[in-house]
Amino acid sequence: LVLLLLLLLLCCIGAGVAQSNPWACDPIVPEHCNYPFPNNFWRDATVVGNNTRARINLTDETFPEDNFGHKILAREGRWDKLDGFPPIPTIQTYFARVAIDNCARFWNIEKSLAIDSPTVLYEVETGQRVAHWVELDDTSDDDIDPLLRAKRSFMIWPAARLNNSMRYIVAIRGLNQVDGAPITPSRPFQTIRDNLVTADSVLLARQAYYNEKIFPVLPIDISKENLILAWDFTVMSTETITGSMISMRDDAMNRLQDGIKFNIIKSKDNPSEYMARELQGIMQVPLYLNTAAPGQSVRLNLDPHTNQPVFNGYMDVIFTVFIPKSLVASQSQGAIMQYGHGLFGSQSEIEESYLQAEANRSGYILGAVNWLGMCYEDEVPIALMMLENLNNFEMVPSRLHQGMLNALVLMRLLKSPQFVNSEHVMFNGKTVVDPTRRYYYGNSLGGIMGTVYMGLSQDVERGVLGVTGGPFSLLLPRSKDFTALGNLLKSRYKDPLDRINLFAIFEMLWVRLEPSGYMHHITRNPLPNTPRHRVLIHYGLGDAQVSWLGAQTLARSVGAHMYTSNVKEGNETLFGYKFIDDNVTLSGDSDNLVQGWDFGLPDVPFINKPPEDGKDAHEYPRRQLQAQQQTAEFLETGVIRNYCKGTCHGKPTLV
Repeated sequence: LVLLLLLLLLCCIGAGVAQSNPWACDPIVPEHCNYPFPNNFWRDATVVGNNTRARINLTDETFPEDNFGHKILAREGRWDKLDGFPPIPTIQTYFARVAIDNCARFWNIEKSLAIDSPTVLYEVETGQRVAHWVELDDTSDDDIDPLLRAKRSFMIWPAARLNNSMRYIVAIRGLNQVDGAPITPSRPFQTIRDNLVTADSVLLARQAYYNEKIFPVLPIDISKENLILAWDFTVMSTETITGSMISMRDDAMNRLQDGIKFNIIKSKDNPSEYMARELQGIMQVPLYLNTAAPGQSVRLNLDPHTNQPVFNGYMDVIFTVFIPKSLVASQSQGAIMQYGHGLFGSQSEIEESYLQAEANRSGYILGAVNWLGMCYEDEVPIALMMLENLNNFEMVPSRLHQGMLNALVLMRLLKSPQFVNSEHVMFNGKTVVDPTRRYYYGNSLGGIMGTVYMGLSQDVERGVLGVTGGPFSLLLPRSKDFTALGNLLKSRYKDPLDRINLFAIFEMLWVRLEPSGYMHHITRNPLPNTPRHRVLIHYGLGDAQVSWLGAQTLARSVGAHMYTSNVKEGNETLFGYKFIDDNVTLSGDSDNLVQGWDFGLPDVPFINKPPEDGKDAHEYPRRQLQAQQQTAEFLETGVIRNYCKGTCHGKPTLV
């Protein structure tokens, strides 16, 4: 009822009067102002000495306007503080009635590197072509209006994360319409490409830019005359993506070096079949938000001069710990396993019976906090933000920053002498905590945010990421969990091009605290004062909540190995991994692995929509004995082996 009343209120608010700005839209795709995207058309760069100072200059007229005339304001939403675009961008444009039969798809990514590929993604500095795949946006297939159903964005996905601060060119040629007629360039792009005479100041400037920055650096096998569209974009810098989080982490840990204040507010013995004791406590964590409470006004507390988060006192953070009976019975010490919960969930997920049984068998002490930003208390504020004011999207990454810090501080607490020697973890006069063995394990959102955690943690070096992936812009349209929130966007934005473009717009802010911003820092390029990490990635075919495509993107980005027997979705060709035979074990300090399970469920749609048949493998991989055995050996010894001894065929079970 509240959401309905808000919709009615929005309908009654008059639309603002748009002011014409010739630089609001790149004219080369006349059908949509913000296409093609991402695009250096909206990036201002100035060379100062040996440095390039850049910022994104998306105007208030560039962003989509909703059905009620409400605008997204770039400065209010802080898009103007960015210096580039996400490293796994949703590359978007539009061609009416286009066919993509001759394009690389996710099941044959290798086609994107062929000399005759109609789509080319090209890293300018290195001269390397980038593997990618193409799809059309099908999220509006159920629209009542047939004209809207047919209005599908043309989208290109990099197969793996792009490199920070690098410039890329997108070149497209040789596409046809569904009736076989060739796609031709728009008149504005043809004017640029062919240097046609024009009095348009924007097109004149674009001609000069293309003639200097794009056409001279195209691969020699690409003929300018055959292009139907081309443009460039630059990926954000490492500082823009990770600077705030690193600043928060380092400042907080410095403040806590003399100890973390905590109190145990609940201690219950024998709370379940597998656990000897449940603890609930409150720890004090440095706060870098303007408020600890959830809501649309939440922002990082930033220094206006440095644009870095500023300490704003301390916040009380609730945490939960479970101690397994096996440790008490054997009078031994167990490893600390920090667990990450699912979307809009809570730390109470560590009460799940399967997880407690696994912890009891392997001797894990379970610990967890809530993922601020996307836990249960954020669900309503996020829904209201999407319904009322998208300028407030910054609330999500801001809260996620604090939530990540809380998770990092929890592990620092659990390994500390004051916790290890606390009476609450003593049995028969001895502590059950081994502070030298520290691991991370997360599923769903816990696997997704665990990717960030494993790029940032200074205390954990091995982690297991279950049903994970990224970026969110790839995952959300395919997730049944996003259906309700997606419908809120549909209620506000009639044009399908606007709706799918919003995911790319959100990703620009989200990337600062989501997988694509950190996955390459896990192993290959560690962040400052951060160790190299290793991860084991599990996914399941038939997952209706987190698409396996996200896990595969993550795996390619961390340079993961894959067993040659790995499951396949449909007729896909597995691409971009370090393939190994089933009898090979991994133990090197840079060895990561991705492994999938097949549960005999129907294929999920091969388009960017969630399945509608009610079948869902999301909960199954974590409950497979082979997955748990593989997890235990990897975390304890660093050795990875294939416990399936071939292709992993699992049982659909919630036990």
